[in-house]
Amino acid sequence: MHFNKIVKQTLLGIGMLTAMTVVMHQSAQATIAPVPEHITNIENLFAAPPAGSNSSLPINGVTQINPNTKNQSGAIWSNENNKIDLSKDFSATMLLNFGDSGVSAADGMAFVMHNDPRGTQTIQKGGTGQQLGVWADPLVGSSSSTVSLKNAIQKSFAIEFDTRQNDNWDVSEAPDNKSSIGILGTTYSFTTKPINANHVAYGLPSDAKNYYIGVSGTAPWIGSSNKQYTSMLEHQGLQILPTNTYLSNGSWHEFRISWNATTKILTYQLQGLPEIKAAIDPTTVFGTTSVYWGFTGKTGESSELNQVAFKSISNIPTTSQSYKIYHKNGTEVTKANPAKPFEELNGVISANNLATSGSAWKKVALRYKVEGTSDAAGGVAYAGDDLKVNGQLVSQKGTSTNLVKTPQLSLTGTSLSQRFATDTDFFGKDIGQYSTGVDLGDIQIGKTATTTFTLTAMGPTPTDGTTNLGRRYDISLVGTTASQSTQTTAYVTSVPQLTLSTDWENAKDSAKSVTVKKGQPLNIDGTWQQISSFGIDPHAVGTLHYKIDNGAEQIVAQNNTGGKLISNIPTKGLSLNKDHTITFYVTNAGYNEKSVVKTVHFKVKGGTLTFSKVNATIGYKSVEVGQNVMAQRNTTDWAPTILDGRGAGSNWTLLVTANALQRDTDGKLLSGGLVYVDGNNKQTAIGKTPVKVASKVTTADDETTPVSWRDNQGVLLKVNSSAYKGSYHGEINWILQGSTPSP
Repeated sequence: MHFNKIVKQTLLGIGMLTAMTVVMHQSAQATIAPVPEHITNIENLFAAPPAGSNSSLPINGVTQINPNTKNQSGAIWSNENNKIDLSKDFSATMLLNFGDSGVSAADGMAFVMHNDPRGTQTIQKGGTGQQLGVWADPLVGSSSSTVSLKNAIQKSFAIEFDTRQNDNWDVSEAPDNKSSIGILGTTYSFTTKPINANHVAYGLPSDAKNYYIGVSGTAPWIGSSNKQYTSMLEHQGLQILPTNTYLSNGSWHEFRISWNATTKILTYQLQGLPEIKAAIDPTTVFGTTSVYWGFTGKTGESSELNQVAFKSISNIPTTSQSYKIYHKNGTEVTKANPAKPFEELNGVISANNLATSGSAWKKVALRYKVEGTSDAAGGVAYAGDDLKVNGQLVSQKGTSTNLVKTPQLSLTGTSLSQRFATDTDFFGKDIGQYSTGVDLGDIQIGKTATTTFTLTAMGPTPTDGTTNLGRRYDISLVGTTASQSTQTTAYVTSVPQLTLSTDWENAKDSAKSVTVKKGQPLNIDGTWQQISSFGIDPHAVGTLHYKIDNGAEQIVAQNNTGGKLISNIPTKGLSLNKDHTITFYVTNAGYNEKSVVKTVHFKVKGGTLTFSKVNATIGYKSVEVGQNVMAQRNTTDWAPTILDGRGAGSNWTLLVTANALQRDTDGKLLSGGLVYVDGNNKQTAIGKTPVKVASKVTTADDETTPVSWRDNQGVLLKVNSSAYKGSYHGEINWILQGSTPSP
């Protein structure tokens, strides 16, 4: 005998993900080394490059003489304030970089001192790469034996760094001029010793004696002359690099130069090569002791990147400065230690002329610039109290103290009109524009000029999503010999704001706790906001910290304001129908502040009561007819298995109904039928009226119970003696009822 149970199947859809591979092509990376430590405040060292020059003014202390492009001509010169006075000793240590073109490099550059009448506008018009922007135009098969010097830089001295060998120009020995008489007439020729490698040498570009003349050609009849002339450069102090060694190797080459005004000897040395000494009579060469100095460079059909930086210059100060904002307790205002809105602060600017400096820092003007669109951008504001320079009051309550004067119009030091300073001289009203400035005078070697003032923190400053951007403030120190600038950021903090929905706000009271279904994640409705000076900061990024009951603290990234405050927090393992608390707060990566801490109550409502297993077919062991007997069940796991996930203390009851059993062959009904036998051996017939066959009160939140009985108990089959022999079938229905305990 057996009973059938219909089993339904659910078809699950399977999604397929298709991946796409994107191939990125990356260009080759430059091999030029980072510039070593160098002076960066040389913005005022050079004049603007002359018209036609491919040079550029220094950026972070690095001057580009020419880019890595064909047919470039670079020239850049010291301005009037920074000419070399050759009546005094002078020294400098430079860093030269010739790019990384290697064997293909051309043509090099030159360090030049000059008194050309064109001054800072001096540049070689035209010319070839081999002239490096300084030497005279070469003669090539010319009928004239005289070198034209008009395209050379006049009244000049040059040290060339040549990265390319040029035939009949780069020679190490004078031409050996020869002539011979033959059938066709007189033949003129010359031989030289070429320089076939990178080399360094010096010379006087506008001196005709700095060029050799080679003679060639053939006179077709006796007595005639058809000489052709070729000029070559005389390389004084010639230093030839080893074969296959290139200046254009990406490295920075240290170049030191010094001038002894007494001996009139210029000494120089390129890193890795011996010192070279050159005697120079300033009056003869330059016609003066005050000369411009700078660099030229050229490229032709091949190219290289030429750059220069400085480690030291004897007539240029080595400076530094700092601008810091402090709390009244003396600690610095930083991202980790920001100001509070409306807090009074101290601003301190230090302008330093280092002890290793080459000269006084002359005629220094201090200027201030605020970045932003308005005061609503956050940060700090000048309080308009006392402005002090080196302990002296410049202005008090916005009025001049008549102690210190400030440049009114020009901050270059060349044309200063003086007047008494006020706070508006330093704290201009135009956002993004430098103020007029406060005159600090000359700052001597090893000395510091300090400016102090009072600031007030404004509204909280916005973030970029990870950091508190603060509001930027630039300080510029502009003198005749050097300039220096720096930037600081004023950080003003903001506390994250938490807002909960009504239900969750009420859940701070345990009597009004929120219920979440078992197996479902916890989602707390609410928002968090970061307030900045202009309103809600849309870039704010926070971290939400939480812990449930007394568990370990967990964190959840909050990448945007708004939305679910806490989402998808697992509730697995939490006891059902019991009071739980979740405690949470938000911190912000930009403002480094912590919101108020909130604690709310919730309960996890129990899950479901269900059959976890029901056999599709069940049956009984065979018996002999002709007597009253009880048929035993044919398996030990005959009855259903119950899954109760509603929480400890829940109860369930299993009921059963059944129809009459019919013989398979002819449909005759079985004499007897299903009965339930309890522990007291009481029998209850099972028919259309449900009969209770099992029950339980759970002791765990999730409890699985296989229903089973002793062999002589439970749902059994009663067969009467009048039953017909045969195989019978029918249907049995299991009914599960239950209730959950009150919270």
